[in-house]
Amino acid sequence: MNMKWYASLVAIFALTLFVGCGPQADDAPDTPEDTPADDTTAAADGATILCGGCGQVKGSATCCAEDAATCDGCGLAKGSPGCCAITKGTNATLCKGCGQVKGTDTCCAEDATKCEKCGLAKDSPGCKTACIIAAAN
Repeated sequence: MNMKWYASLVAIFALTLFVGCGPQADDAPDTPEDTPADDTTAAADGATILCGGCGQVKGSATCCAEDAATCDGCGLAKGSPGCCAITKGTNATLCKGCGQVKGTDTCCAEDATKCEKCGLAKDSPGCKTACIIAAAN
């Protein structure tokens, strides 16, 4: 009887080592580097978020306006800060240092020309946003 018990225990141990009992690679949670910051976190940091539905500043009066003309190139609101700069359907967080979409190749590029009015990278989505707001005031 004891021999059967030990044999079963060894078999279970070997099976556990072979198959594993932890989460599989597909079940592993994404790392923070792979997971974009959600809108709540970005807003709490004071970052500007562009709406992936229209390209305007998320939550602004012009965000997802029904009467906005659509750009033929990108499908976002024509002339919006995100027009032809962000991917439709995905919100984009702008870098506070340069005005480009955070994490892109153009973000904080050393050779970027600075806008004389706002100090951000000239013609970046953040520059468009800052200069539009400054012109309205």
